Amino acid sequence: MQISHLNALRALEATLRHGSFSAAASELGITPAAVGQRVRSLEDFLGKKLFERTSTGIRALEDVRQIEPLVTNSFSGLAAALDQLRAGLSSSRLSVTLPASFVENWLSPLISEFYQRHAEVDLRLEASNRDVDLLTEQFDFAVRYGSHPIDQLQGEVLFGDYVLPVCSPEFARQYGIDPGLRSLKGIPLIHIMSRTSDPSWVGFEGWGSAFGFEQTNILDGIQYSKVSSGLQSAIAGQGLVLCGLVEAFNAVRSGRLAIPFGPSMRCATDYKYRLLRVRGRTMSKLQADFREWFLEKVADFNDELNNLMIDVHS
Repeated sequence: MQISHLNALRALEATLRHGSFSAAASELGITPAAVGQRVRSLEDFLGKKLFERTSTGIRALEDVRQIEPLVTNSFSGLAAALDQLRAGLSSSRLSVTLPASFVENWLSPLISEFYQRHAEVDLRLEASNRDVDLLTEQFDFAVRYGSHPIDQLQGEVLFGDYVLPVCSPEFARQYGIDPGLRSLKGIPLIHIMSRTSDPSWVGFEGWGSAFGFEQTNILDGIQYSKVSSGLQSAIAGQGLVLCGLVEAFNAVRSGRLAIPFGPSMRCATDYKYRLLRVRGRTMSKLQADFREWFLEKVADFNDELNNLMIDVHS
């Protein structure tokens, strides 16, 4: 038996269940355009249209609606089969998928503590932003930055985020950056590109507009594709970088980065970080211990974050 186009079939199943590319995209953690592209690739493979495009959205054709239960049940069956296979894996293995920037800038300083509690753990951390399907792939948990998860996943909100500029303390002094400044002209800027699909995420232009900054030269500066590269450049005193506070937090706490405009000049994000797992799936003792430890670290972080927001410019 040969099965192809699994990602396209997953996009088709989610679109049929939700009735739109946008809702399916939210579930799968990709863009609506990517969902549409996957469905079109399936249409090209089959040589027929699956949806009728209308002025108000899409409508599944009759023969496609008839196979919806079959497609949904097939993916549910795959998930059940993986559950059985997972039961035979080593009890010491723990697999977690997380955004690359989250691992590099938030989790890495903490993970050795979990190893101290579980020296025998075979911990697999996938630091990746790829489209991971917890229902069919062999991961125990996922940390995702996004909107509400699908019904098949159980999510625990960890924290939201704030977008704000940070730089090294020396850089702030050199360029006279303080909360009263309303122009970035002459200040080297660091831009991080292709960040997230969160509609509330802003760049320097949006952040500056929110706080009454002159727009002159606000788009100038160096551009990085990776958060860590932008943060390291800022730590080295090369510029002012606009980033998520979650990513910059450890560097701010250690004094390597400063929040020169103060904590009040921040833009809250709509999306949140969540710890996800498949709803109803029984956790092993190791998995339960990891969840408990991870939520302890999150609680500590939230306390420190609240203190930082109060004390950073007191």
